[in-house]
Amino acid sequence: MSSLLWPVATGAIILAALLVGRTMVRVSHTRDIVLEEVRRRLRGGVIERLPRRGPQARGRLGDIEVTVDLYRDPQRPDLSPLWRVMAVGPVRVANPVEVHIGGWRGWIDPWMQMATTLPVPDGAGPHLVLHGEQPLALDHPVLAALRRQGHMLGAGGLHVQSDFMRAEIRFDRRTEGNRGLFGYLQAMSEIAGRIPGHASIRALRVEHMHQEEDRA
Repeated sequence: MSSLLWPVATGAIILAALLVGRTMVRVSHTRDIVLEEVRRRLRGGVIERLPRRGPQARGRLGDIEVTVDLYRDPQRPDLSPLWRVMAVGPVRVANPVEVHIGGWRGWIDPWMQMATTLPVPDGAGPHLVLHGEQPLALDHPVLAALRRQGHMLGAGGLHVQSDFMRAEIRFDRRTEGNRGLFGYLQAMSEIAGRIPGHASIRALRVEHMHQEEDRA
C-alpha cells in the first residue's frame, strides 16, 4: 500500500504547487495592471521596485504625496494581500480618526483601539464604524468625503490624522474588482484638498489630461 501512496502524495504536492503558482501569477498580473492605472492618475507618477516590498506607485494627488503597494500582513493572513495607501501632506483634522468600512477587520493604528466607537450621523453613506476622540459632524471632512465616494468604496479601513493618512483596502484577483482602491484615493484627495466634491474630481481629470499632453 505504501508504494501506491507515494505516487498519489507526489501528484497531490505537484498539483498544489501548480495551483499556488497560478494564483501568484494572477495576483502579480492584477497588481501590475492596477498599479499602472494608479500611476497614470498621479501627477509625476512613477512605478518603483523596492527590495523585499515589490513594486509601488508613487506621485502627487492634489496636495498630498501618495504611495500605493500590495501589502502582505503576516498578522492577518486572512486579509492578505491588501492594498496599502499612504499619503503625506496637508491633512486638516484636529483629532485622529479611524474608519472601518464594509465590515473591515484589523487596526491601522493599534492605539485607536483605545478610542471611542463613535455614532455615525444619519445619511453618512456606506456602512461605517468610526473610532475617535470626539463625535463627528456630518460635514466633517472625513465623513463628507466618504459619503461622496460611497458608491465606489469597498471593504477597507482609513486612518486620518494631522498631515498623514493611511488606507487598507481589500484586494481582488479580478482587475475590475479593485475599483474601490480608486474610491479611497479620491476620498483621501478630497479630505486633504481645498475644493470638495465634484470640483476635486474635475481637477484630477484635468491633471491627467495635462500628463497625457506632456507625454504626447
